[in-house]
Amino acid sequence: MGSARSVGLRGEELALSFLSRLGYHLLEKNYRCRLGEIDLIMKDGQNLVFIEVKTRRSDSYGAPQEAVGPLKQAKIRKLARYYLMTKGIREQQVRFDVVAIRFGGGKYHIEHLKGVF
Repeated sequence: MGSARSVGLRGEELALSFLSRLGYHLLEKNYRCRLGEIDLIMKDGQNLVFIEVKTRRSDSYGAPQEAVGPLKQAKIRKLARYYLMTKGIREQQVRFDVVAIRFGGGKYHIEHLKGVF
């Protein structure tokens, strides 16, 4: 399937396509600043959603969503605050989602976890 980076990029593309079919609208992809990166920033109705995409080829190291532990969550929250501040966004409903993708046997499985932190 390729390098870990190529697996991650493929996972992000699959997540974007999946969420777009659900009616989400893309605002930013791979938003980067001095604090780090947020995979996807999308609108779901009135909600601004910060989305972390985790992709795995196997569960050898645990389920993909397990990689979004307390430290990663804190970092994403900090990035989200920075994004809101720099964009001048106030009084906005925000949500934090994880999209977990598993590849195996030439197929993939997507699990969308809404508002998980």
